[in-house]
Amino acid sequence: MGVRTESASRVLLALLVVQMPFELKYTVLGFSNLQWTFLALAAFGISVLYRKRRLLKQDRVVLAATLFVTLQWMATSYASEFTGNAVKASIRFTAGALILAIVHVLDDWNRISRTWAIASVVAAAYALAAHAGFGMPWSFREEEFYIAQVHRLSGSFEYPTTAAAYFAISLPVMWWSPFRRLFKWPAAILLWSSLILTVSRGAVAAVAAILIVGGVLSLKKNGEWQNAAQLLVAGVAACALVLPLNPYVLDVFLRGASGRLLDAQFKGPWNSLRQQPGEHDEILLNIRNIGTIKWLAEGRGRIALSYRWIDSDSRNFVKTPRLVTTLQRDVQPGETVDVQVAFETPEAPGKYILAFELFGHDFDWFNNVNVAPYLVEGDIQPGVTRHVGSADLSSWYRLRERRGVGSATVPRSALWSAAMMMFLKHPFGVGPDNFRLEFGKYLGVTLWDTRIHSNNLYLEILTGSGVLGLAAFVFLLSSISWRLEATSFAIGIFLAHGCVDVFLMATPIYFAFWILVGTSSNKLLPFVS
Repeated sequence: MGVRTESASRVLLALLVVQMPFELKYTVLGFSNLQWTFLALAAFGISVLYRKRRLLKQDRVVLAATLFVTLQWMATSYASEFTGNAVKASIRFTAGALILAIVHVLDDWNRISRTWAIASVVAAAYALAAHAGFGMPWSFREEEFYIAQVHRLSGSFEYPTTAAAYFAISLPVMWWSPFRRLFKWPAAILLWSSLILTVSRGAVAAVAAILIVGGVLSLKKNGEWQNAAQLLVAGVAACALVLPLNPYVLDVFLRGASGRLLDAQFKGPWNSLRQQPGEHDEILLNIRNIGTIKWLAEGRGRIALSYRWIDSDSRNFVKTPRLVTTLQRDVQPGETVDVQVAFETPEAPGKYILAFELFGHDFDWFNNVNVAPYLVEGDIQPGVTRHVGSADLSSWYRLRERRGVGSATVPRSALWSAAMMMFLKHPFGVGPDNFRLEFGKYLGVTLWDTRIHSNNLYLEILTGSGVLGLAAFVFLLSSISWRLEATSFAIGIFLAHGCVDVFLMATPIYFAFWILVGTSSNKLLPFVS
């Protein structure tokens, strides 16, 4: 019976690794395909853990993970609010520690690395095909993601940042797997290409930094620096293939940190309108491109103009016909263009605010990246004569700045500042995963995007479970047997990427992290040449 249970656990672990990059958005009883596979693994794995409990009690990594999880539950117990969300996060941490223990006792890194390598290459191939328009994105997420005119690769993941984290940690796993170089070189280029097209500078920088550091250390210790160097060369080759076909991607990497990619200034002849309902009208807007990239008038990344009506009393958007005005030519950074913008007034009489905005793709409004629209006060009444004039709309612009905090509008510096203020007020944490539900209060806003994390792994743990939780995480990392091999490189990339992103709640990535940690104290493979 014990042998069968262990064999079933090995098969389920392999299935879990295969499905990590292919978690469907559809659920059964609230669980995804990946989560159901974990539940099956846990059901079989617990009996294996029980039989090998003496081994587990003596392992530093397992004990450190248990301490870390215990402190997450303690932080959950004294969270002042959003306790339910903290409980969910603690359950995820517990699931991760359980995976760690199962992986540890099964001690099957050979099979895991082979399976992971193949799954990651298939995921990268699919991601590139989907990015070219031959995928099924509706199976994995609700929306596509852009930085300015650049479509970010998400592949079979919910978010491009999740895809970036997966491809980044998969690179060393694939490269040090027991496959021949004939497979590894094209596989590495596929993974690198997918990683680059996610437009995640943090992930790319993390891979490069860890490979360089690891290469230098291996040069001093055992001369196996060629592996890290060759994987970097594969990245350079991928850049040479990808960037000429996607010039805006390079623009994002080079300019994204130094200036706003998308930004605009509007000028108009009037900002107050009295008009009848259901009327067609126009306004001549003078628009200046004060961002760092060109606005395309045509093609896949084109920029156009449209408008939205806002009810002055309810402050909700009103459904009206949406006319689109195209740009007559490309607009370079620093250039100004005059555009005659057509619009229609609402059918229902009332007081409104008319917002003229630029957008890309499928009405991806510039307002989502904190570019202020051009506002017009509208008095829509039957039987009136059209009249235009000037109005003071400063209160509406201030309201927009105070109420609207989106994921693309909050700089990391603000999130990190909010995290530090949160920690100083709650040194033992606000509860795991509760930063995203709390941070707006520390930025002085009333509404914010609750999907935003702190964009720093260590601050996320610090705000969630306080100084004790972060100390336990550091203790867990210190318990790992750090060696110049695949798992150490992959964990290092995860931790380096964690300086600018957080993935502890993203199911595929936290599963991957705990699997890697679970193998860290086992007998590991040497470098494969």
